[in-house]
Amino acid sequence: MIQRFKFQARKFATLLLTEGRDPRRAAAAVFLGIFIGILPIYGFQTLAAIGVALLFRLNKPLTVAATFINNPLLLPVTIFSSVELGCLLRTGSFQSLTLPGLAAMRNHINKEQFFTWVVGSVALGILVGAVGAAMTGIVSHLRLRSSANPALRVRAGFVNAMFAQCKRSARSFVRWKLRLDQIFELLAAETLGSGTVVDLGCGYGIALCFAAFNDNRRRLIGCDLNADRIAIARQALGTLNADLTTADVRHFELPTAGLILILDVLHYLPAPEQQRLLKRCCSALAPNGLLIFRVPDRDRSAISMALERLIFACEGNGFRPQMLSTAEYRNTLEEAGLQLQERSFQNRLPLTHVLFVAKKTLAEAL
Repeated sequence: MIQRFKFQARKFATLLLTEGRDPRRAAAAVFLGIFIGILPIYGFQTLAAIGVALLFRLNKPLTVAATFINNPLLLPVTIFSSVELGCLLRTGSFQSLTLPGLAAMRNHINKEQFFTWVVGSVALGILVGAVGAAMTGIVSHLRLRSSANPALRVRAGFVNAMFAQCKRSARSFVRWKLRLDQIFELLAAETLGSGTVVDLGCGYGIALCFAAFNDNRRRLIGCDLNADRIAIARQALGTLNADLTTADVRHFELPTAGLILILDVLHYLPAPEQQRLLKRCCSALAPNGLLIFRVPDRDRSAISMALERLIFACEGNGFRPQMLSTAEYRNTLEEAGLQLQERSFQNRLPLTHVLFVAKKTLAEAL
């Protein structure tokens, strides 16, 4: 009887802890828990959190745990912030308050002050809850993706180890790039061939390092206009067979290669130069070689186009991003005789890209 009770209790606890743990539901649970925790319904917050979790089928322990933002340490801060935010929303300016005055107001509060407090707590709950939900969603998504894709985790570990001796800012950039950019998940699912790897616009050399996993002798060739990034890439890839150059992709001499990568570079070039570069890459591919490149999807995502234009404007170089249509890229590759696969995907931000994977067949090579 006791063993059966322990088994049922363990099963029930496991169900409570694991229900609704996908990123969206976990984020919703944290948002509602924080929101309820900030509302001035003291004594009823836990009950309200459980009720909301039951209603929306969210993770109950996570929802209740998020209400613990209402604790003795943070309570004065949340009340003070709620009242001030309420004053701002109702009168257009903050109110001069001190902590002693706030304590006195809490003991002798009138209807007007209470209404201001409620308005501010609702606004504060939404703001803080949104931040907590965003952080929870990102962490949950990264953990879920890592556990679901062991091949990506192992490759990412290899790349991070190669950059371990670089400066901290570079290490952090590489670590978060691997976590947040879905391109590496897609590359991990591809057979990246053999032979020389060329990365045009290689930046820190992350993709080159990614392609060298399990083959340290593979020849790696990369170029980028940013000399500082090339210097970091040389330091990180120093033990590999890497040749990294500060150069313009339009004039870079392409060797015969088994894999050519162009990630987020083409739209920096005028349309005719994009097509010329792609044709040169097609000619440089070895038999069964792959050309893989990514561009923002102008046909499907107005948000991606707007963000790219904003980035170009901030750089102050006077250029505007030039993305060809998917059909124009497709025609260029098919005219060169390459077999083509296209994959539209959305990155962690709501930005849509198209990944082109083009293969040079033996027949075309002959």
